[in-house]
Amino acid sequence: MKLIAMVILAAVLVEALVEYGKQIGKAIIGKEWKTAATQLCAIAVALFICFVLNADLFVALGIKLAVPYVGIVLTGIFCSRGANYISDLIGKLHTTVKKE
Repeated sequence: MKLIAMVILAAVLVEALVEYGKQIGKAIIGKEWKTAATQLCAIAVALFICFVLNADLFVALGIKLAVPYVGIVLTGIFCSRGANYISDLIGKLHTTVKKE
């Protein structure tokens, strides 16, 4: 079960990083500074909160990372995607499990 949770977490983080890269890159190229700033602020706020709370999803799953604080940074990126994103993910997972 731990391996499944780790793979799901990794997949969500990769998707989040790719989407942020696309959105921020597109905003910068299009000189949409407000959009780029909003995305970067969401990341910064989530990182701040996760560092203050010492929130680390990897530790919660019992996974030890080689580099300290990387888990908190990745958790911040995960959280920065927002509650709606997490809710959608849970809904998709629930639907997938029902089909099997």
